Amino acid sequence: MPVEIDLKTEPLLDGLIAGMSSSGSHSLTALGAQHGPRLRSAVVDSGAALLSGYTWGEWDELDTFVNSVVGNPLGYTERSSPRTELHPGVFTATDHPPTEEIFLHTEQSYNLSVPRYLFFFCKQGAPQGGANRLADCRALLRELPRETVERFDEEGYLLVRNFRPGLGLSWQEAFGTQDPDTVRAYCARNGIEVSWLDEDHVQTRQLRWAVATHPETGVRSWFNHMTFFHASTLEKELGEVLLEEYGPWGIPTNTFHADGSELSEETVGQLHAAHRAQQRDVTCRTGDVLIVDNLSVAHGRAPFVPPRELFVSMADALPWSGLRPAEQTSAPGGAVPLPLG
Repeated sequence: MPVEIDLKTEPLLDGLIAGMSSSGSHSLTALGAQHGPRLRSAVVDSGAALLSGYTWGEWDELDTFVNSVVGNPLGYTERSSPRTELHPGVFTATDHPPTEEIFLHTEQSYNLSVPRYLFFFCKQGAPQGGANRLADCRALLRELPRETVERFDEEGYLLVRNFRPGLGLSWQEAFGTQDPDTVRAYCARNGIEVSWLDEDHVQTRQLRWAVATHPETGVRSWFNHMTFFHASTLEKELGEVLLEEYGPWGIPTNTFHADGSELSEETVGQLHAAHRAQQRDVTCRTGDVLIVDNLSVAHGRAPFVPPRELFVSMADALPWSGLRPAEQTSAPGGAVPLPLG
């Protein structure tokens, strides 16, 4: 007979995280087998859960645990961050340099199909820094100026990406193929305008929603990549160099109003201030598991001193059409604009 696991829960970060632990030593797979539905409910109710004190090791254990809580792990398509796949459905959290912050964002919210849950498995905590940064997207929506929310809620926003050799991900890395026709077919299926501006310079343009409704709780949230992908989130000197060299439509990523006009300094300031006001840091220790409801809570990362090993799995894909009950469409209507001026 398996040992009964006594699962204890306490609110952390003003209730944004459900801290969950047990007396004694138990495997992560046993926890999932006994308490999978309870773990999932805690994540939905709070926005995230932090599991501490459970043992895990092999890749199959992580796969089994994710399945017991929410279902099969997902792959990583239309990439925006360098990641290494370590096992089917298990990736390095990011291969981004440890000296740099990763700004708050909601995972793959620019895709037409988005992961509902994120699992962060901490194999080794950093000796210094490396906190997981979280922000309540429900509170973000409430705190942003009403007129700002209403415009982006109604119109969505425009994301422009440029793939060039040596400047961020190449189009081959982002789309996981060497075949331009495969990229064109993917873009046609996913509401993306794609142009080969040169042999190795590909530009994509896509209109995306900015506000989602949680399919289970009915609560609306600020769910987009608008701030993360905007030029203002780049390191200041790098951003100035790139904008001078390539212009706002030519840098690796940038976001605009749905009509192609640039975001005002006032709007950009509002977005950054709102994210920072909601930012909360939680440091995962060796062995901890952080589960995030991607629709409710944004995540990021503080700089750190290596070594640090954090793995991620994504699960339960949802179409954007299911997050917009009024429109029931995965993307805003209208043609994708070209550069203004």
